[in-house]
Amino acid sequence: MVAVVVGAVLRLIWVQDIEYKGDEAWIFGQTQQVGWGGGSPWLGARSSVGLPFPGMSQWIFLFLAKAFAVTDPPGLARAIQLLNILALVLLFVWACCWIQPDEREPWLWAAALVSVNPLAVLFHRKIWQPSVLPFFSLLMLIGWWNRQQWWGAFVWGLLGTCLGQIHMTGFFLMAGFLTWAILFDRRRVAWPGCAAGICVGLVPLIPWVQTVWTQFGSRSTASFHWTRILELKFWLRWATEPVGLSLWYSLRSHFSEFLGYPIVAGRPTYFVLLLHILLIATGLIVLGRGALCAWRRREEWRDFWIGRRSSTAFTVSAAMWGFGLLLTASALLIHRYYLLVTFPLQYVWLAWLTLGSWGTGPRAGAVGRILLIALCVTQALLSLSFLYYIHVNHGAVQGDYGIAYGAQGHTATSPW
Repeated sequence: MVAVVVGAVLRLIWVQDIEYKGDEAWIFGQTQQVGWGGGSPWLGARSSVGLPFPGMSQWIFLFLAKAFAVTDPPGLARAIQLLNILALVLLFVWACCWIQPDEREPWLWAAALVSVNPLAVLFHRKIWQPSVLPFFSLLMLIGWWNRQQWWGAFVWGLLGTCLGQIHMTGFFLMAGFLTWAILFDRRRVAWPGCAAGICVGLVPLIPWVQTVWTQFGSRSTASFHWTRILELKFWLRWATEPVGLSLWYSLRSHFSEFLGYPIVAGRPTYFVLLLHILLIATGLIVLGRGALCAWRRREEWRDFWIGRRSSTAFTVSAAMWGFGLLLTASALLIHRYYLLVTFPLQYVWLAWLTLGSWGTGPRAGAVGRILLIALCVTQALLSLSFLYYIHVNHGAVQGDYGIAYGAQGHTATSPW
């Protein structure tokens, strides 16, 4: 719970330093111009493949803007930050109250890891469609976890369909979970409930389907390239991002300067570089030991990859392989933020690997927990260092982050 509190603080501090570029400005502008009385759009902004997002990708921001009386971008960012904090709290409560005791520990560690992870903190503070996915992804997982009951299957089908309408990765995630259930668990699923949920969720999608049907053939296929299937980026990012090694994505040419932070008496301390070295070392230990254990138990590989050892393993495999294979086979460029839709399964996988790769016995479990504590502390310090760097430099002008909102000359009006 301490990590969740720290994660909440990391998401809420320095709200004027939020990332604010074209996408964020467009989303905020729509919340101020579009009303509810029949004026809510059925189509959202254009995606990177040239087609519009479904209307739900915009409705969620309209709802947050109305619910929190948003009048400026920091107010909308604050609402998104609170939604993600709610996701962290719900994850912790669900793990404590509803996950079976013998499977609970990896979920609790996942809550701690995702709370302080630098990339998670970066995205959970941002006005962007992928940034609102975690809360709804977790609700979908709660339904999936209870898919043998009608209500659980309905929630899974409904939320899985809605996720895709917020961001297209949700369609791939739902398809991956459906594929995994049909192939390996179809007898335990309340399929009428799932079908009902999907049908209800598809209703708002009808105008989007009509638009895509008329426009898709005229769109460029440059977003798809078969060589991306060979890049294996999904699994590279699946393995590295939970460890906390992806801030270069946001800083770009500023990253080398960031490694020298904090600056004391005008001199770089290279504390951030030390944090990266610690994370790389810890990650290599965890991944290396996990690979060695997997090789020693290679006769169990089929059941291991399917995830038949537990409900947690099956759920992680549905995301890691079902979703991962479908997204990779699409030949799309796989961006880092695509994996936000898997919340919190990347971190469950890392925690499970860290705890499970050390065999059995109290000493083995203690070693795994020490590694996880080290990851949590190091990532929390790195997240704070990143936010401090953005604060004192007013963003990362030559990086993907750009100029922070507060340094763009805007006048704050929000009471937040």
